[in-house]
Amino acid sequence: MDTIRELFYGNIHPFERDVPKDSEGDKLAKLTIRHENALKATLNESEAELLEKYKDAMTELSCLSECEGFINGFRLGVRLMAESLYGRE
Repeated sequence: MDTIRELFYGNIHPFERDVPKDSEGDKLAKLTIRHENALKATLNESEAELLEKYKDAMTELSCLSECEGFINGFRLGVRLMAESLYGRE
């Protein structure tokens, strides 16, 4: 099946990525979780709820930013292909 069909049928998920074990991303994720758990241990119920709301908002912001980055990168790639095939005009 070609890439366009794979994308249409939902077999390609450009926003999903595997994080290799012991990679820099894996180490940072574990560090973040460890710090979050230490912070949660010091918070009362209302403060912990506020932290969860903050995390949810940051996740949304991150998703928006990643989406915009994906779109911009895709557009740049298409422009590069078009210029390489047809010139600048």
